Amino acid sequence: MVRTDFMEDYYGVNINLKGEANRLGFTTSSIGQTIYAGFNGAPVTTLYEGTTPVDLVVRLDETNRRNFDDLLNTYLSSPVTGASVPLRQIADLQPAWQTGRIMHRNGVRTLTVQSETQANLLPSELLKAVQPKIESLKLPAGYRIEYGGEYEGQKETFSQMVVVMVISIVLIFLILLFQFRNIKEALLVMLTIPLSLFGAFLGLILTHNNFGFTAFVGLISLSGIVVRNAIILVDHTNELLKHGMDIPTAAAESGKRRLRPIFLTAMAAAIGVLPMILSGSPMWSPLASVIAVGVVWSMIMALLTVPVLYVKMIKPKDKAYLMSVGRDTQPV
Repeated sequence: MVRTDFMEDYYGVNINLKGEANRLGFTTSSIGQTIYAGFNGAPVTTLYEGTTPVDLVVRLDETNRRNFDDLLNTYLSSPVTGASVPLRQIADLQPAWQTGRIMHRNGVRTLTVQSETQANLLPSELLKAVQPKIESLKLPAGYRIEYGGEYEGQKETFSQMVVVMVISIVLIFLILLFQFRNIKEALLVMLTIPLSLFGAFLGLILTHNNFGFTAFVGLISLSGIVVRNAIILVDHTNELLKHGMDIPTAAAESGKRRLRPIFLTAMAAAIGVLPMILSGSPMWSPLASVIAVGVVWSMIMALLTVPVLYVKMIKPKDKAYLMSVGRDTQPV
């Protein structure tokens, strides 16, 4: 389905006004409209045959619109005097080639080539295959080739979306820092965000979706969702330290005890967007696939890595106060 908005040049007629036309109030535009109405027809109303609309037009009969002589013999009414004068008296007709169609985009004359992709073929893959051949084309001076569609949309929006993502990550970090009041724990939770990226891209691969605008939105949403698992683990580990456990034991026990709630919440979020994936919508399916697989993958990675990172990053001196409280509350 390759198509363009190009139209072949056609053979038409130029109207060259004589001096008398100006005195009688005729213009090229008014004469052109009159001739067009006489030979092509001017719509006056619409009739319906059942539910099918049929335009009713008024035009000259067939014997008066067969050739250029019929055009020259057409009588026009003067806007100034109201008198009817033949077209040959006020204008000369000159046959000439006319441009079929002139399309502009952002004020620049543009020829657009569009196409559809075959089944199971992403537009990005098609562009990657044809771009080298397009770049090898030798264009005349003043001509250039630009790419539209998803590629253009990505260029326009991704820079803005990257800024939004950076802002969201900074805000998440500030909230974590306010909650834990410990920069190590805040950084530990933030480390789970890049761990979820593999799951997000895996979701796009499994569902055969393209990484477009909505997928990027899903990635931003995922960065806020995945930190929840790490927050639950870190917070429960701190609670266990208050009860006298050492750091390695508390981290391991936290992973065991929080496995069920983390698993249930993650699977609920993944299954909740499953209908969007099954719909196959080019807009919502990429977003849902990023969130669904990304949440499940981040759950697994959080349960495996957060306890280990907690043991490696958090030292006994960082939790001396909590551990001392735990020892003070131990029964004698």
